[in-house]
Order: sequence, then C-alpha cells, then structure tokens
Amino acid sequence: MDRKDVGMGAWSGAVGLFADDSLAWAGRAVAYAAPASSASLARSANVESASGPGYGTVACEGRLFLPGGFGAVDREGPRGGVPGVLLLHEYTGLGDYLFRSAARLVQAGYAVLCADLYGTALRPTNIEQARACLRPLRDDRALLHLRARAGLDALAGVPGVDAARLLAMGFSLGGGATLELVRAGAPLRGAASMYGYLSSSQPVVPGAAHCPVLVHLAGHDHVIPLRDVEPFVREMSAANVDCRVVLHAGAGHGFCNAAYGTAFDAEASWHCPRTEARAWDDVLCFFTECLKNN
Repeated sequence: MDRKDVGMGAWSGAVGLFADDSLAWAGRAVAYAAPASSASLARSANVESASGPGYGTVACEGRLFLPGGFGAVDREGPRGGVPGVLLLHEYTGLGDYLFRSAARLVQAGYAVLCADLYGTALRPTNIEQARACLRPLRDDRALLHLRARAGLDALAGVPGVDAARLLAMGFSLGGGATLELVRAGAPLRGAASMYGYLSSSQPVVPGAAHCPVLVHLAGHDHVIPLRDVEPFVREMSAANVDCRVVLHAGAGHGFCNAAYGTAFDAEASWHCPRTEARAWDDVLCFFTECLKNN
C-alpha cells in the first residue's frame, strides 16, 4: 500500500455518491464534461485548450444548491445576482459531509456547486475504491487543476450565478485542487483550503492575477506534513499572493468532517467540532471580505 494512503481514517458514513445521503435530494444535478487527461497539455489558466480533439473528456455530475431553499431550483433569479462557491470534495468523493458544508454556504447567501472531480464512471463505495480514485489526481496536479477548473466553468454558467463573483473552497484533495486553481490564476475572488495539499508540481503561473487565499491546517496532520508549510508560504509570497495560513495545533486531518468521528488518532483522520466551528467562522468572514474588497 502507498504510504500516503496509510491511516486515512475509518469512514462512518456512506461513501458512495448520494447513497443514503439526506441532503442529496434537495439539490439539482449539474452535468458537465472535464478533461480525461493532462498528457501533453501546456499549463494554462484557460482550460478551453484542454477540451479540443485529442484530449478526451469524462462525464461529471455535481450537485447545485441555491439560496432561498435547497429545493428552489426553478427560482434562481436573474443572472448576475448571486455569488457562487465551488465546493471541492475529499478523496471519498461527493456525499453528505460535503452537502452539509454546502448548507452552511447557502445559508450565508451563496449558490454552491459541489463539483465532481472523479467523473460519473468512478463512484467509490468503500475506502479502498476511494484511495484508487484519489491517486491519479493526487499524482497529477495538472489534471487535478483541470478537473477543478471544469467545475468552476460549470458554476459560472449557472443562471442566477454572478460569474464575476466566484469563490472556491475545498477539503483535503479538494483543498489541494483549490490551490491549483489559485496557482493557475483562475477567475476567483477568493479561495479557502481546508487541510489541503500544499506542495505541487505545477508552479504559479507568472503574471496571472491571483486571488486572496486562506489556508487552514492541522498540527497533527498525517497527510499534509508541516514541512510543506514554509515552501508553500515562500511560493505564495514570491508570487505576491495575499495568503493567510492558520494552524490548529491540536487538530488532525479531517477536522471539518464529522463522518470520521472525534476519537483522537495521530495516525488517522478525526473530526474536531471546535476547530471546525472556528475555521468556518473564519472562512465566512474571509469570503465576505473578498467580495467587498475586490
């Protein structure tokens, strides 16, 4: 087994997409295509170059939640009225844990697209399958960026979402994907990464407009080593990115995900309600600030 996959934590809820998830019914499915591969692709802030002949695509299906009630999918209102948040999942894929995060954002007035980084052909139903889905994206950060960018473009095209006021947030794998969007200069007003991958094979695109970044990390993280923090900070500083890093010394990987349970285990992931509450308060204030100042 890959050492990076050891101790990812026991999963107490349904891993399969929408399986037994109480919030899934309330949103609306959003189908879109994403690049199948990053092979021979020159890195660009625009993914349109990756969607032409020869690259291939995978079918993706995210879940859209809108302000005014989860079920109000036919009353988006006029285009340009609502800021949107691209919400990016952990290695287990889409599921109830992510939809609960969407609920927090919707209650704050955002339209939220829970994007699909894996594609409809890959729906993990157990931990081993989830790890197998994770590896290609974890090991190919260019592809991870392209999958996230496809979701961002899908969100920008939703009627009632202001494409000029887009934000991104992700957890673990999704947090790393969020930072790849930042590196590529994606059209975001702000980006928040929760215990996401910091290191990357993809350098910051020179001269691109980089949005403000908020990163929350755990002091007992078995997935994201603390030694990655300093190089990441130097990378962001050298690119003049407005970046703030918050370290929760007593928390572990997965502190925002209640499905992991709260039992401390330095070699696995666990939920920390206090840290989660603090991090969410910070994220919501940060997003408000990003929309106000840009």
